[in-house]
Amino acid sequence: MSYEYEDELERMKRRRQEKRKQGASSGQGAASGSGRRHRDEGDYLSSRQEEFENRKIRHSRAMKKKRRRKRIFLAVEVLALIILASVIFSVIKKQTDDGYWTIAVFGVDSRDGNLGKGSLSDVEMLCNIDKKTGEIKIVSVFRDTYLKIGSDEYHKINEAYFKGGPKQAVAALEENLDIQIDSYATFNWKAVVDAINILGGVDVEISEAEFAYINSFITETVNSTGVGSYQLKSPGMNHLDGVQAVAYARLRLMDTDFNRTARQRKIVELAMEKAKNADWATRNNVLVTVFPQISTNIGIDDVIPMAQKLGDYHITETTGFPFSRETKIIGKMDCVIPTTLESNVVQLHQLLFNDTDYTAPSSVKKISDKIAEDSGLTEVGENAEPAKTGGGVVPKQTEAPVQETVPETEIEESSSEEETEETENETEEILEDESDPEDGEGSVSDNDDDENDEIGPGNNLKPTVGPIHPGDTEKKPDMGLDREEPTKQTSEESGPAGPSGQPDASEDKSPADKIPETTVFAPSGESGPGQADTENGPGNAADGPGSQQ
Repeated sequence: MSYEYEDELERMKRRRQEKRKQGASSGQGAASGSGRRHRDEGDYLSSRQEEFENRKIRHSRAMKKKRRRKRIFLAVEVLALIILASVIFSVIKKQTDDGYWTIAVFGVDSRDGNLGKGSLSDVEMLCNIDKKTGEIKIVSVFRDTYLKIGSDEYHKINEAYFKGGPKQAVAALEENLDIQIDSYATFNWKAVVDAINILGGVDVEISEAEFAYINSFITETVNSTGVGSYQLKSPGMNHLDGVQAVAYARLRLMDTDFNRTARQRKIVELAMEKAKNADWATRNNVLVTVFPQISTNIGIDDVIPMAQKLGDYHITETTGFPFSRETKIIGKMDCVIPTTLESNVVQLHQLLFNDTDYTAPSSVKKISDKIAEDSGLTEVGENAEPAKTGGGVVPKQTEAPVQETVPETEIEESSSEEETEETENETEEILEDESDPEDGEGSVSDNDDDENDEIGPGNNLKPTVGPIHPGDTEKKPDMGLDREEPTKQTSEESGPAGPSGQPDASEDKSPADKIPETTVFAPSGESGPGQADTENGPGNAADGPGSQQ
């Protein structure tokens, strides 16, 4: 029994120990579960943070991709715009290159530098440039052409420039000729002189008639521009500098104003060829020198590209307008009448723009009818012969009067009368000298009845071949004429005009003191090359717009 009791006690102890062990193990298990729980929570937080970080990274990458896509899209848009702009520019450029550039060119007889209204436009040209082919066609509008120049006014076309400068002149040409003028350029003699001098001059065949007049024009051009030159020695082929070329372009006294426009166009053609063969430095020098002297609405940026590619351009045709014409007095003006304006305008468009289907609008027809009514020339005329150079009429040389043999008895009877007349003449000369104390011995008398107060290149002074300097009035040696006593001259026979178009101040000096290096006096009463043209005909150098007979 004791053994069983002991065994029972042992079993109870073992059960208690086992319980203790189980309790300890259960406590350890609980502690172990709590650690696992904490470890799980930390892992959860770590995973969440990692996921958040990953999400940020993914978002950042997505944003970068999005921005990259935006940049690519923007670049594509810009490229598309550039391509589109290039296409549009190419189309516009092609349309522009395929079109025409029409320029109105005016040359004014301005000796005071004025290029605006108040100046007479002796040169009026239409210069039409085909941008695709480089062809240039030049048409001179005759300055005495009777056209509409205002709202209701009809006059010579150069009156438009005189009254309103280039703006009104361009408007008149556009209205009468139904053309769109894109640009204009106005120059004076000095600009042309400088341009041709820089290009090295031009070679021109001078006829006998042209030679008879050109040297007096050279003298006047020297005095007007202030640029020195030489007079020509003989007709034939001559190398002309700027002054001589301008003088040549102004000649008309030996033939007509129509032929003068042909000389002007010839100088333009020759200068164009010299410029095409010149290097860029020379062309640039022309631009730098001449461009500041002209009045124009053409920008230098438009001129430089053309000057750089001047070899691509060529003058194909030059002519004068109107093609069919007659001269007629309207009011007190000698005018060039287009017969008719409508038919001439149709020909002009065919020439300039190759427009064979052109018909004149009602506005041109209305002007044409008014011109026909004023002139009485209503029928369409035939085209006149083209103007030309190298012709003209050589002026007749004045012959010395033939001396007749006078019987001795008549000589004796008239000797006393001649002595009396000589005494009276001497007395009159003394009184004239006293009445004008500024005039010296042999002063040039003023003719109050002379209607031509302006002394142009028309004078009776025979040229030498020496150099000409502006304002040269130095006394020169005798040129072979017997001048024991100075011969009185009228203002019509005096020397070339100064820049103002009026007689030079040297008229107050004696003829011997005021002889320019290039001229000598001719006997009083003679008329010769360059005599002042006082007739109010078409193209008269002394004519102003609306000049009267």
